[in-house]
Amino acid sequence: MSTKLSKEQRFLCLLLCQTLTGGYSRETAELCHQADVKEVIRMAQQHKVLPLLYGVLCEDWQGEAPDAADLKWVESISRTTVRQSYRLLFLTQYLVRILEDAGVPVLVLKGSGVAELYPVPELRKSGDVDVLIPGDRLEDATRILTGKGFYIKESQHANHHLVFGSEDGIDLELHTMLAEPFRDSGINRCMERLLTVCFEKKEYKECMGVSLPVLSESHQALQLLLHMLQHFLRAGFGLKLLCDWVVFWNRDEVQKIVPGFLELADECNVKKFSETITMVCKEFLGLRNDLVMGGSRDRRLAEDFLQDVFAGEEFGKADKDRMVIVQENSLSAYVKEFHYQMKMNHPKASRHIILWPALWVITLVVFLRNNRKLKRGKVKDILRSAGNRSRLLQQMGLDK
Repeated sequence: MSTKLSKEQRFLCLLLCQTLTGGYSRETAELCHQADVKEVIRMAQQHKVLPLLYGVLCEDWQGEAPDAADLKWVESISRTTVRQSYRLLFLTQYLVRILEDAGVPVLVLKGSGVAELYPVPELRKSGDVDVLIPGDRLEDATRILTGKGFYIKESQHANHHLVFGSEDGIDLELHTMLAEPFRDSGINRCMERLLTVCFEKKEYKECMGVSLPVLSESHQALQLLLHMLQHFLRAGFGLKLLCDWVVFWNRDEVQKIVPGFLELADECNVKKFSETITMVCKEFLGLRNDLVMGGSRDRRLAEDFLQDVFAGEEFGKADKDRMVIVQENSLSAYVKEFHYQMKMNHPKASRHIILWPALWVITLVVFLRNNRKLKRGKVKDILRSAGNRSRLLQQMGLDK
């Protein structure tokens, strides 16, 4: 294990490894005497993986076992997660049915489809429902959903998915691309090309006892990867997405799709990112299949990347100095990122160059207002954090 990680971080990784694979190492036994169990539980909750650990936390420990109050709290959170999982499952089933009945092609992203890969599917926490539809059917889908009592939420933060609210408080994200656009136009073109293929190759699978339309194995792997990259470039992501990667590739049946996935990853220019994620999961979380590795195996990069994951917790929420990541640590990079954020926030108006000065001002005002509202760090600290994280980008070949 990496000396850069604290005892608690290392122990959390080992517990997750034990949960996902059933494996138990000598280091797990050693660290259970040394790590602060309360801190391990706190970190697990911040990363939204605490329910996954309920089983191992209840085992007969030879070290400092969780006290009764902590275990009761973990049990309560796990029960809530199970209830939420079934609510999301049946809402997903309902949404798929009403869209398909109206002739709108639909694919389920993440959620129940990924949860099914876990030893106990109900314990993978999720907060909303994500489905993919063709872009030219968005208006039809919107009409169908609003007719069934869903409503378009006032606050929207993306260009290629629309967020709906429901009466029971669960959000639905209606996506028209595998992920939100990246600054890398090559990745965007790749996603556009693949959209039609994804629907042509969709599969129906039993997910927690319910048949749902999902991406083919190779396209699901790519979507998981692009989803991680999207969050990493914005602020970061937690351990849950790494756990998804482990349970996906630890299945024997996915061996046959490795060549197809590597071809897709190479086409989208995310193969090095895939190698880094795979290296992290292999070294720290029990990933057995290293056929998806390819290329060099840089352990130091894996350690640095995992440190970044721990620092940000779930989707970068823990580090107040995080917001975005820049392609390189220079003034021009910050200017380019600011301009890119302006275009992302104002996709229609930004087509008119004459409006750019006004849109820059609006973007700056919104940034400063949100920064204060969310109690983030000082602007200079945010920029420094973005610059530091840009070095990881360069190491993964994503700074083009």
